[in-house]
Amino acid sequence: MPSSRLFVACGLVTLVLVGSVAAPALAWAALAADLLLVAAFLIDRGRAARTPLRASRTWPPLLVQGAPSTVTLRLEAPGPRGATVVAREALHQALVEAPLRQRLEVPAGGAMEWRYVLTCRRRGAHAVPPVTLRVLGPLKLAWSQRTLLEPHVPRVYPQVRWQGDVGRLLALAHRRELGRSPLRLQGIGSEPYALREYRPGDPPLRIHWKASARHDRLVSREDTWERGARLVVLLDCGRAMAAQDAGRSKLDHALAAALALTRVAASRGDRVTVSAFSDRIERTVRVRGGSRSAGVAYASLFDLEARLVEPAYDLAAEHAGEAESRRALVVILTSVTDLAAAELLREALLGLRRKHRPILVNLEDAELAALARGRPDTVETAFAQVSAMEILLANRRLGRRLQRSDIPVATAPADRLAWEALSAYLQTALGGARGALARRLA
Repeated sequence: MPSSRLFVACGLVTLVLVGSVAAPALAWAALAADLLLVAAFLIDRGRAARTPLRASRTWPPLLVQGAPSTVTLRLEAPGPRGATVVAREALHQALVEAPLRQRLEVPAGGAMEWRYVLTCRRRGAHAVPPVTLRVLGPLKLAWSQRTLLEPHVPRVYPQVRWQGDVGRLLALAHRRELGRSPLRLQGIGSEPYALREYRPGDPPLRIHWKASARHDRLVSREDTWERGARLVVLLDCGRAMAAQDAGRSKLDHALAAALALTRVAASRGDRVTVSAFSDRIERTVRVRGGSRSAGVAYASLFDLEARLVEPAYDLAAEHAGEAESRRALVVILTSVTDLAAAELLREALLGLRRKHRPILVNLEDAELAALARGRPDTVETAFAQVSAMEILLANRRLGRRLQRSDIPVATAPADRLAWEALSAYLQTALGGARGALARRLA
C-alpha cells in the first residue's frame, strides 16, 4: 500500500512531466524518476513485510456492561530496526461504536503499549477478530498490512453492582451466608426442628401426640425458621423487553433484578429456579443455596437476549408448575405494554395461584410514562399520548384486580425495579412484619 510520501513524490514527477512540454528532454527524466519510485516502492514494501513484530493483548479479568475497562495491546520489535505501525482494532459493535486506530512508534529491540478504554454496550459473548497492523517501510514509501493474534471471544457480564438500599440488602445477604446474619427473626417458626420432653407452660399445639403415645409421656415439638423454601423466577424475554433506555434494555434491568433476587433467596437457603421465556422456554437454571449459587446463575444467564415475539405467559405458568411440584413462590419479571398481553398475564397468574404464590413485578416503560406526562404539540402526539395513558391505566386496573385476588403486584421504573422485587419477595416469604423489619435494616 503506497504511503503519503510516495504520492507527494509522484506529484513532483508529474510537475516535471508538465515541464517537458517546453523542454522534451525532461520527459525522459520524468520516466526515469517514475521507474525509480516504483522500484523503491517495491523494495520498501518488501522490507516492511519482513519487519519482525510480536503482539499480545491483555484483557481485564471481568468485562461488565456499562463499566469502563482498560485493554492493553503490546507490540514488540525484536529485530535491530524499529517500526512505525498503525494498529487497528475492529472490535464488535457490542463493545465499541466504531473500530479503534492508533499510530505507534515501536523502538528497536523494545516494546510499545497501547491502552484503550472499553465501555461495553451489550451483554453476551462477542467475537473479537485479530488485530490489523500496517507497518511503514524504512524509506516511508510503502505500508505492509498483516494480522496478528488469534480471534478472541470475551464475555460481557450484566451490571450487578448495587448502591443504596439494594446494595445494603445484598450485603446483609452475604453476611447471612457467612453465618453472621444481623437479622433478628421474631415470632414462632413453623418448620419442625427436634423433639424434647414436655415442660410446663408449653402450648398444647406444640405437643407431639404420636411421640407422646410411643414414649408414654408428653413430648413437645421444637420449631425453627423455615429454610429451603422454593422460589421460581420467570424472566420475560419477549418483544417489550427489547426496548432501550439510556443504553440499557429492559431485559438488562430485569436480569439484574433477577440476579439480585437469586442472591438474597440463596442466602436464606432457598431453592431457586430461574426460567427465561418468550414464546418458548429459553433457558432454565436451578440454584441451590450456598456461597457459589449466585455465580452459577450469573454465568448461565449473562448472554440472554430479547426476542421480537410476544411472551407466552401461559407457557411460563405451566413451566413453573412443572419445575416445582411443591408449593413455591413464583415471581414474574415482565413489562406490560399491550392490552391483550395484560389479559393473558392475568389469566396465567390466576392459574398459578391454584398451586403457587405468584408475585407480579412490572417494569414501567419509560417512553410510555414520559409520553403520558408530556404536553402534546401536534395532533399525532395527542393521539399517542391518549394511547399511552390508556396502557398505563390498564396496568393499574390489572394491578388492582390481581391484588383483589391476593396476588401481590409491584410496578416500578428501571432504577427501582430490583428494590421493589426484593421488597415484594421478602414481604411474601417472611410475612408483612418481618418484611418491614428487613426493609428497615436494609
